[in-house]
Amino acid sequence: MKSLEKNIDRNSDYFINTPSADARSVFLYPTHLGHFRYLPGYSQRRAHFDSFLLMYVLEGSLSLEFQNRTITVNRDTFVLIDCYQPHAYSSAVGWEALWIHFDGITARKLYEMAVSGLGNTFSIDQSLPVLNKMAKIYQMFAAKQPVRDAMLSKWLNDILTSLILYTPAQVQAVQKESVIEDVKGYIQEHIREEVSIDELARVAMMSPYHFIRVFKNETGMTPHAYVLSYRIHVGMYLLESTSLSVSDICYETGFSSASVFSAAFRRQTGQTPTAYRRDHTQ
Repeated sequence: MKSLEKNIDRNSDYFINTPSADARSVFLYPTHLGHFRYLPGYSQRRAHFDSFLLMYVLEGSLSLEFQNRTITVNRDTFVLIDCYQPHAYSSAVGWEALWIHFDGITARKLYEMAVSGLGNTFSIDQSLPVLNKMAKIYQMFAAKQPVRDAMLSKWLNDILTSLILYTPAQVQAVQKESVIEDVKGYIQEHIREEVSIDELARVAMMSPYHFIRVFKNETGMTPHAYVLSYRIHVGMYLLESTSLSVSDICYETGFSSASVFSAAFRRQTGQTPTAYRRDHTQ
């Protein structure tokens, strides 16, 4: 449908969704949605519009008035507001946005959980997954596909859940560092054992592929190389500080035999275990 509002580009489209009684009692659902190009001078002020609004600003900027605050919203920013409350938005320069008014049995609680962490306007590090879900909802109507209430509800729930669970990149980095430290501790506790990538990935609660990539990014080494290096460093310490035989040290450090230990030790240090002990003890 084409909007008859003043200062809306005539190529802009919007759609109205009328969910069934069953959908209203069970699901989240869009009520109105669209892809608008708002021209300079556009202004909208409402006492209420019974729904919640999620908008993503693709270009331009707008001024949002909500809960006695005026907020400038720029491109690549989300707006999430309770339109049951008074609200207004306008722009002297215009903006382009994808927007969805939604409601449903769990809408208010999900809305409150999302804005408690993010506020009513926010940018996120990886907006594409949320934007893709919004686009899927829009395309269902734009392509005149059969409206599937359950699918629309799932996509809306996915969007709101991802916003509720969102963690900024800097916090994610700290969390990854903490997880890798846990893995290092696990390796140290199980130095005598043969630990597999799958086992370490389970400790990190990641897939093996993702774990290897994250571990290397955080440490500069593959998990296998780190385990080997740690075992050799423990071997160096034991050679310097104890009278244990090379055979005993090889088993204390998780190597299958003295020859395997000696070969690995020499590759990393350039010396045999015996030569290293001679050079590093009084």
